[in-house]
Amino acid sequence: MTRAALALVALLLAACQQPADPAGSPGAAAPPTPRAAVSIEPPRLRLGDVATVEVSVVTPPEHHVHPFAPPAGISGLWLLDAETLPVERSGERWTQRTRIRVRGREIGATEWPRMRIDVDGPEGERSVLETEPRPLEVVSVLPDFPDQVATFRYRLPEPAASRAPTALAAAAGALGALAGVAAVAMARRVRRQRAAGVAAARPAPATPWIDALAGLDEAGAVLDGDWRRAADSAGHTLRRYVTRRFGLPLAFSTTEEAAVLAPPFGLASRWADVLDVLRALDAVRFQRREVPEAGARVRDAIEQARRWVAGSIPPESAR
Repeated sequence: MTRAALALVALLLAACQQPADPAGSPGAAAPPTPRAAVSIEPPRLRLGDVATVEVSVVTPPEHHVHPFAPPAGISGLWLLDAETLPVERSGERWTQRTRIRVRGREIGATEWPRMRIDVDGPEGERSVLETEPRPLEVVSVLPDFPDQVATFRYRLPEPAASRAPTALAAAAGALGALAGVAAVAMARRVRRQRAAGVAAARPAPATPWIDALAGLDEAGAVLDGDWRRAADSAGHTLRRYVTRRFGLPLAFSTTEEAAVLAPPFGLASRWADVLDVLRALDAVRFQRREVPEAGARVRDAIEQARRWVAGSIPPESAR
């Protein structure tokens, strides 16, 4: 074998003894630099909905993230819970995640703040990572009123009588049935006495349209000083009038709930006018910020409600 052939064989043997993919070569996977990030899904949530905030920390192997507490006191959010997920190990890359759930409690734009995260290395060394702030927005559940603070915040409570427990109502019914047996014998005498004196002394109740027109006048009287209060008062007055005059359960219903009601035959052709007035008032009174020309808009709605009430008075009572 010639010297040239011996040299070629030696070079081939040396090449076979070298590592196939030494560290630092272009094909080697270098350990990642520790870094942290925050993701929010969805970044725009409705009032009362839940969003997931995920804090991800990527490190080389055998690095451990120090426990950390979610930031407290974030405007517009409630912190519900936090969960540390299992570590994902993939070669020279470890991913450690913490999942936090938040609920929107007040509309408006807010921010998930910058977080400081401590990471311990395999030799006990500690590094400090920081996440970037992330924008977050809570919006209204009603797309027509994006600045609404809460859903139907001016809803009146139902009367206490309508919320009586079932057992109490059943007991009252049983007692009433027993008392009715004894009351039959006295019914005629009581009716004669009431007809002679007691009933004559009672004042006649005001008619629904008189009360409604008076209530709308009161709403117009406070319009210049407090247009939001005037809009709220006018909306409740119109709702109470429809309930008393036509028997619809509108006094404690929102405008959206009223829109799905089936009005009686005599009201069907004019029902859309009632909804228009209520929507016009809602568009002003549910706004969080100042509304351009709010006073003029409320005044127009009150006048429209007054015309509607006047037009619904029975002919024999309008004389």
